[in-house]
Amino acid sequence: MPSGPQDSPGALPVAQTENGPVLRTLSLGGGLVLIGLGLGLAFIALRLRRS
Repeated sequence: MPSGPQDSPGALPVAQTENGPVLRTLSLGGGLVLIGLGLGLAFIALRLRRS
């Protein structure tokens, strides 16, 4: 019988810090995708505004 905490197969990665566990929300790739989508929407909005 294991004595440590059990990880469920679909659990999100959790980092341990001095203040307690911190949930990692976005990976680097996910953040870059969101930045790209935001910039794309901004440029589309500027083009629509100019026309």
